Amino acid sequence: MNLGTTIIGIIFVALCAMPFVLTSFNKKKKKNKALKTLQDLSKEYNSEISQHEIFSYYAIGIDHSKKTVSFMSENEKTITKTFINLSNIKTCDIVNFKKGKETDRLYLKLSYIDKSQPDAILEFFNSEINYQLGSELPSIEKWNTIINGMLPNSK
Repeated sequence: MNLGTTIIGIIFVALCAMPFVLTSFNKKKKKNKALKTLQDLSKEYNSEISQHEIFSYYAIGIDHSKKTVSFMSENEKTITKTFINLSNIKTCDIVNFKKGKETDRLYLKLSYIDKSQPDAILEFFNSEINYQLGSELPSIEKWNTIINGMLPNSK
C-alpha cells in the first residue's frame, strides 16, 4: 500500500512539474535559435558577434573589432534582420514614442552620415507585439551607450 501511494505521488509531482520543464526547454531553444540567426546574419557580412543580448522578440549583437551591429526582431508573421556598419552612422538616439502616458514604441534610431540613406530603426518594444514594457528600457539605454561609444565621431 505504501509503495502504491509513493508511486502515485511521484507520478503526480512529475505531471505537475512537466509544464515548467517544457516551458524552460522551449525558452532555451528559442534563445539558441535567435542567437544562431544573429550569428548567421553577422557571418553574411564577415563579422562575428562579440557581445549580444536576447529578449523575447528581439536580439542584438555587436562586433567590437569591426564596429558592426546585427539586429533581428520577430513577430508572429515575419523575422526582420538588420545589419549596420557603424562607420557609416552619424548618430544613435533612443526614441520613446508614447500614447498618453504609456510607451507605445521604443527603438534606436541610427542616422547615416549620408543623409540620402533612410534612418535605421532597431525596435526594442512595440505595444502591439508585447503588451507590457519590461526590461527593454534598461536594455536600449545600454545598447545606445555601447553604439554611441563606437561611432566615428565619438572620439
